[in-house]
Amino acid sequence: MSRIWHVGFAAPDLDQAMSQLGGLFELTWRPIVTRSMTIKDEGGHPFDVDCHVTFSLGGPFAVEVWQAIPGTPLATPPTGWLHHLGYWVEDYPAERQRLNTLGFVPVLTSEPTLLLSRGPGNIRVEPCDLRRDQPYLRDLYPPGSDFFGEPVFPAHAEEPS
Repeated sequence: MSRIWHVGFAAPDLDQAMSQLGGLFELTWRPIVTRSMTIKDEGGHPFDVDCHVTFSLGGPFAVEVWQAIPGTPLATPPTGWLHHLGYWVEDYPAERQRLNTLGFVPVLTSEPTLLLSRGPGNIRVEPCDLRRDQPYLRDLYPPGSDFFGEPVFPAHAEEPS
């Protein structure tokens, strides 16, 4: 299964982006969470980041928006906020190989996970493993998948402003 389930935006101001995107598309938001991780760019340079991110409620298609982190692969792209498309895959290792075969270059990793690849037209994609539970996003998994259900919000999450 390969199904687009979210579009990611890197915004210079998270609150402003939530307000603007929410108003435009009539979205409500999940609590903001902070993901602390070490990511690597396509040259292998590591970045320790605290990414403040949220997803829209409802679906099955979601909007992801985070506070851009200048100087890292999570910065606002030069062409605007649009950063990547995320899609579900059942066989994550096979998808990594398929992307490689299609000429998609890994541009963001957090070992051992490939987070983003870039391909034709500078399109960035995020293959999302259906076998990895993300409790915060359970309602966005395809019905019938192992983790589909009600979302579980982290206790330390911030309410949208």
